[in-house]
Amino acid sequence: MIWLYLLTPVVILGGIAIYLEKKSGSTPPDEKIQDEKLGEVINQNGINSNGSHDGSGY
Repeated sequence: MIWLYLLTPVVILGGIAIYLEKKSGSTPPDEKIQDEKLGEVINQNGINSNGSHDGSGY
């Protein structure tokens, strides 16, 4: 009987979480866009580590 007291809040919170997930309409990220952004970050990181394009104008 005590398991009922422990399980009830878990079920209620799980139901709320599922409801909010469905309501928000969240979708999984697009991997193609993530790959493009990763390439941009790697390029910018390489530029910054070489010391060029640091904003000093030299």
